[in-house]
Amino acid sequence: MTEQLAATSIPYSLFIKAESARCNLDCHYCYYLKNEDKNKPGMDAETLKKLVSNHIQSQPAQIPVIDFIWHGGEPMMKGLAFYQTAIELQQVHKSATPIQNTIQTNGTLINERWAAFFAQHNFMVGISIDGPQLINDIARIDKSGNSSFERTMRGIQHLKQQNVEFNTLTVINNQNYKHGKAIYRFLKDNGSTYLQFQPCIDHEMDRRFDYDWTLTGKQWGEFLCNIFDEWAANDIGKIYVQFFENCLMILMGHQSQMCHHSETCGQQLMIESNGEVFSCDHYDYERYKIGNIHFKNNSLAHMVNSLEQMLFGQNKYDSLSQKCLRCDFKPLCNGGCPKNRVSKTNNGEDHNVLCEGYELFFKHALPVMLKMVNAMKQGYSPVHYPMF
Repeated sequence: MTEQLAATSIPYSLFIKAESARCNLDCHYCYYLKNEDKNKPGMDAETLKKLVSNHIQSQPAQIPVIDFIWHGGEPMMKGLAFYQTAIELQQVHKSATPIQNTIQTNGTLINERWAAFFAQHNFMVGISIDGPQLINDIARIDKSGNSSFERTMRGIQHLKQQNVEFNTLTVINNQNYKHGKAIYRFLKDNGSTYLQFQPCIDHEMDRRFDYDWTLTGKQWGEFLCNIFDEWAANDIGKIYVQFFENCLMILMGHQSQMCHHSETCGQQLMIESNGEVFSCDHYDYERYKIGNIHFKNNSLAHMVNSLEQMLFGQNKYDSLSQKCLRCDFKPLCNGGCPKNRVSKTNNGEDHNVLCEGYELFFKHALPVMLKMVNAMKQGYSPVHYPMF
């Protein structure tokens, strides 16, 4: 058991792997499928019960909402009854703090019953999709090598029919980065108003195929600049791009809402189907296992406040290269995710492989973003930035 630093938990998010890495798709760049074990059972009733009570009791009283983030693999493979039980348990153990359920899914299993359930219980649904069919099918195929696109689109249609709020998560790799505007327009035209774009870093420790899907920094920057121009010209206040909104909030003096661009991290825990808890969803390795909710007195509050986890989060800042520390854009970037520091500076320090892209984007977008900030500080919508 690691040393506890505080009696009261700090706020944290929890990625819940109800089915571990089991998935009905075989997305070639997926960093988690290396853990897939078809014989490994999903989360059992006892683990679910302990998870729900532990998570609710571990959150500090002052937080606005307690998030349950159901993740995978494909979390819907666990079945509807599992989530119905989770909702019942949340009601049993609920506190004064509201509970929000979020599920990240490829959407292929959503039918009328699932959509009605999501609507009834106010689920936020995240749909993983990489754009129009020709782009999406580059990597997002099923176990038989067939397209997943039409099934995902059918799932989205069910959500729309039930008025379920959904957003999209799109992985940008070295095959689709050139199609930024086409991807952006497709997502917008199909009803996504909150867009997340995840740069693909295909680490050797996670890769399952010979091909490396990793973006270069320049490719990432080119993609960001292309969609920024489209967004700034037509969609400010109507479409929310997570990275752009985060930059604006930092420029307004707020803390980053994206762990990638915070000074430190460590508040996004991940729990496996057997109750094992890891420092981060992207660090699902034995050395980053920080506990198990089945162990006596091993609360999530204790884990997130443990010395081990505190050091994990602080290391994001402590391991910054001198190049990052001297960079004018450090307040907006903070070196990115430590797992993406797979490049080297001239003096041999670990450095974010996407650095060139972030620099390219900030130089391109900041003149416009600063005008938006000026408008907001004077009480106007950022859409009026051309006046400033």
